Amino acid sequence: MRHPDVVIVGGGIIGCACAYYLSKEGVRVLLIERGGIGCGASKAGMTHVVTWEEPEVHLQLAKASRRLYQELSQVLPLDIQYRETGSIAIVERPEGMAAFEETVRRLQAWGVKCRLLSATELTSLEPNIAPDVGGGAYFEEDAQVSPLHATHAMAWAAKERGAVIETFSEVVGIERSPDGHQVTAVQTAKGRIPCSSIVIAAGAWSGQIAKLVGLDVPILPRKGTLVVTAPVPEGLFRCKILLAAGYMDSVREGASSSVAVAANIQQVKNGNLLLGSSRQFVGFDARVDAYVVSMMIKRNLRFFPVLAKVTAIRTWAGFRPYTPDLLPIISAVDSIEGLYIAAGHEGIGITEAPITGKLISQIVTGQAPDMPLGVLSLSRFNEIS
Repeated sequence: MRHPDVVIVGGGIIGCACAYYLSKEGVRVLLIERGGIGCGASKAGMTHVVTWEEPEVHLQLAKASRRLYQELSQVLPLDIQYRETGSIAIVERPEGMAAFEETVRRLQAWGVKCRLLSATELTSLEPNIAPDVGGGAYFEEDAQVSPLHATHAMAWAAKERGAVIETFSEVVGIERSPDGHQVTAVQTAKGRIPCSSIVIAAGAWSGQIAKLVGLDVPILPRKGTLVVTAPVPEGLFRCKILLAAGYMDSVREGASSSVAVAANIQQVKNGNLLLGSSRQFVGFDARVDAYVVSMMIKRNLRFFPVLAKVTAIRTWAGFRPYTPDLLPIISAVDSIEGLYIAAGHEGIGITEAPITGKLISQIVTGQAPDMPLGVLSLSRFNEIS
């Protein structure tokens, strides 16, 4: 397609969600991905559709995305392995329960379906959790989805509606009108593609793409490492998603060079366990660090000592797109007509992908978005470099 209405830069779960919802609106879409579909964070992430990450705007996005995942699981041409499993957050020590109870009460006031669990209730539900934990909470509406299956399924469905997917093609330039106020084309190694709208949805690389048009978009790569185990029996853990309640503290650590590690395990459909998680700022160095892996395993063993009997079979690393305020950018660029950003979701892009795609389709086509987007606007940062 040499004359699309919209060019989407990035073929991860966010870019493919944008392509899917725009193509549903009858928009002529060209998605350009420098590698294969889902080759970045979308194949390196976990499976958790999390409904309780604060602040409130994340709760709103998650609630909307969960509804959309329910729809998508019925209509997409591939099985995205969506299942509503719930999740359990575990407080490490009894003295941590009072503060966590406040968090749970606040979430309940915002409409999150969750309930506190005493240490006795928790270990009764999950006998393979360490017996000396403080307690926790069960989050009823959390779910799982395969990010790679969902990415490919939305790309496939977009193609069925006329979208063109161009892989192994890198965007090397973005052209503007003589006055600089309107995008007019993208340039790739394969040639120039005229268009009137561009959506930058390149994950951790979105800041680099934005610089092609003179924008300073504060998105940094935040490396995360995962460990995969051999399949384990279904009954080893009753709940498919278990994580330390302190996981969110590791998310909120600033842009320092230190490594933030938290316990997080998820059992996927074929029985393997995914063990997370880590966060560190090392640029785009994708090498797996054995020391980080050892820290992760140690933290998971603290909560789940039964893992000592489980075999790890592989590890990998990927890059979350980090913004300084830990909120995504779902936004038109005020200073350049026809330019949009859909990036910066950090570790919650899998959760928020469907609603991000739908919101981008609404603002590109001039519809009223399903929710206010002011807090997610690029204008909260300094746009022009």
